[in-house]
Amino acid sequence: MRTLSGTIVATRIQDRDIRFFVHNSQDYIQSHHLQGIFYEREELAIISRHFHEGGVFIDIGTNIGNHTIFIEKFCNPQRIITFEVNPIAIEILQVNILLNALAKCDTSCLGFALAAGAGMAKLVQPDPNNLGLTMVEPDPAGRVRGIAGDEVLAHRRVDFLKIDVEGGEMAVLAGLAQTIALWRPAIFIEVDDHNAPTFAAWCASARYRRVDAFQRYEGKTNYMILPDERA
Repeated sequence: MRTLSGTIVATRIQDRDIRFFVHNSQDYIQSHHLQGIFYEREELAIISRHFHEGGVFIDIGTNIGNHTIFIEKFCNPQRIITFEVNPIAIEILQVNILLNALAKCDTSCLGFALAAGAGMAKLVQPDPNNLGLTMVEPDPAGRVRGIAGDEVLAHRRVDFLKIDVEGGEMAVLAGLAQTIALWRPAIFIEVDDHNAPTFAAWCASARYRRVDAFQRYEGKTNYMILPDERA
């Protein structure tokens, strides 16, 4: 890990000591951490209502670890498995894991891009001050290895999927077909508007029902969906 310059913000949230590493104070998520607060607190509240203590949490699109820190500190998971491909975000994430002594965080899948199947891809980062907008696009000449989530998760316990991949959510779901069919996890997923009809069809086919939703940004909505075993 190379040396990163930045600021360590120490704060106390709900009787827990939390530390955030801020490398770029202009970055949208890190600007919240600079204030000593979690990013997307409304979304975290929805997740915490549906994540069961002792479960395995899969953080797809971990970024710098906002959700991962929250889950370990407040939700008592058995394990958190992180997926992130942006090298800068990974470096900050690793610092945040150390600062918060996260003992349940599995980082063995960092660097892989979850997709519908195997292939190479490239990163597209439209705003250097918003790591969260980084997208992955298929590219045979790219340097990022794309894999189906089933390749690494189908035979591992999965209780909760959080998916935030900037428009690539349907490909990620396709690559997790076996995992979802086997484990029937709760899913919190950001869906771009152009994917909304396909996502609705996927929910009907996979027998999932929407139980909550929250829209923070125009053009995309976060959905909390649960398996509908009544179907």
